[in-house]
Amino acid sequence: MNSEIEFRIKKVTEDCDNILFGTKDEDYNSFGVDILDYYPFPVEGIMHDINRKTKRLLSLLGSSTTPNNESIEDNFRDLINYSRIGYAIYKHFEVNKEMPGHTPDEKKKNRKKKKIK
Repeated sequence: MNSEIEFRIKKVTEDCDNILFGTKDEDYNSFGVDILDYYPFPVEGIMHDINRKTKRLLSLLGSSTTPNNESIEDNFRDLINYSRIGYAIYKHFEVNKEMPGHTPDEKKKNRKKKKIK
């Protein structure tokens, strides 16, 4: 592998660890709020976040102006972390074989809600 690319992969991994387990964790998971509390429908919730970040990146990359708030780099790091969170939550619930919103009764109830009359 190209040594510069390898260095950048290691650096962004370290940056993402610091964000996920440092500043963001302090901001989002204080006062007894758990990461799972943010995702009552874990897979769908993470996929929504990943889609939103992907669209945001497309918008930023296609723009000729500098972003006012989150940089392109911030959005790439967020996307990496959402993917890591999604993988970890998926593996967590894989053991239980049923995720919230995915039991047979919940699936049946959700299908009924989606029907257009």
